[in-house]
Amino acid sequence: MTIKMLVVTNRRLENESATDESMFGERPNVNGPAEVRLAWAEKRGSKWLLSLIQEPDEMQPDSLPSKSVFYDFKNLLATSNKNCVFYVHGYNKDFEESLSQGWELQRRYGVGVLVFSWASNPGGIPPVEYPKARAIATASSPAIDMTLEKLGRYMFEDADDDCGISLNLLTHSLGNYLLQRFVEKPLFTGETRIFDNLILHQADVDSEGHEKWVNKLRYARRVYATINERDKILDISDMTNPDRLGNTASGLVSESAIYLDFTDADKVKKAHQLFGKTADKNPVIKEFFFRTLNGERGETISGITFNQSKNAYDVS
Repeated sequence: MTIKMLVVTNRRLENESATDESMFGERPNVNGPAEVRLAWAEKRGSKWLLSLIQEPDEMQPDSLPSKSVFYDFKNLLATSNKNCVFYVHGYNKDFEESLSQGWELQRRYGVGVLVFSWASNPGGIPPVEYPKARAIATASSPAIDMTLEKLGRYMFEDADDDCGISLNLLTHSLGNYLLQRFVEKPLFTGETRIFDNLILHQADVDSEGHEKWVNKLRYARRVYATINERDKILDISDMTNPDRLGNTASGLVSESAIYLDFTDADKVKKAHQLFGKTADKNPVIKEFFFRTLNGERGETISGITFNQSKNAYDVS
């Protein structure tokens, strides 16, 4: 059974009365990228059904709408016997695409998804749009901080309450740059400790020096970084950026990261989104993401072997 998703977004609320994907647009929140709104989302057939979480004009700390919403989400996960994935999408994704990616994660891997949908599609030609998206990612750091703080407080605030829910973070492509900018700021105080697994998926961030911020993620139980040297999207990013972490199988020196090299895995070719249709074609990849998105180890399955020469696991 696929459950409804919880959406946290710093996109502009375009139509408060809408009940579909037209509710939010492509520009940042009118009060800036640090401001977020929450909504429930589910897909019925080919149509989206969204329900905006209403906010009072004057909110008190004990009556925050997000407090009851996160409690409701936790109960939904528990009663459905599902683990949780906090998903941060990549560059140039409109609101509907971000919803669809989260929904597909739920369908493929039997998890519940909290989508952080950020304004990554500011418009314009790529040489202009891409720097804008990076700037929005940087400005979104307080929004991620707030979301993780609420996740920790409202879903896992009682250390003695073993709710049985594994919480895991999946950051895709430029979503990793958003995470990096958050981790590098003084406001980061180890909020990632609430996660069992962090999957830095095909990260559109500089490979050189990545260990400086990745090592700060040590608070999580495990940190995975995926690599495909033939990644067609990151090859384009390479044209204006230094080597990207997601397509560079050298300099893998983070003490915190477990590196997975998918370059020569069956059916991968030039794929950028390994957890999507590519995983459907390769059972090793499908099992890796199923395990890691459900809080388990992914590097111990058959078809994944450690290559000491590059400090990475090769995926077949």
